[in-house]
Amino acid sequence: MDDIDRQLVRLLVADGRLSYQELARMVLLSSNSTADRVRRLRHSGTIAGYHAEFNLASVGCTLHALTDVKLKEHVAREDFEDALEGVPQVLSAMHTTGEFDYQLRIACTGTADLQNLVDTVRRLGAREVQSRIVLGERRFDPTRLLA
Repeated sequence: MDDIDRQLVRLLVADGRLSYQELARMVLLSSNSTADRVRRLRHSGTIAGYHAEFNLASVGCTLHALTDVKLKEHVAREDFEDALEGVPQVLSAMHTTGEFDYQLRIACTGTADLQNLVDTVRRLGAREVQSRIVLGERRFDPTRLLA
């Protein structure tokens, strides 16, 4: 990966809808060369995909939390993860090392919804559940890794 590839990745992370022509103008290459480079970056897996960002607040989910979960002894990891598929408030489930088995990233409509989620997670096999409400989040540009 050279400097132009890094620049293309940064530009596409910032705006995945840029055309090859717009990208070419920004990196000072022809549209064909730019398209070839972007295709190569996709084929190699460096660019994993393009997506739209969904605004959770638009559906009333303004309370975000991180929830740590310790599973009961008899609960299989795969079964727990499969069961979480049916819980729409769970945005991601990270299997972790340390005291807890999972950290869930969740979005709820309020504290009553959070309580219902905790109760649901317990029914799915959690022995212990600990939640922290997110007061704010600052995201950092992942292309900083390209330095």
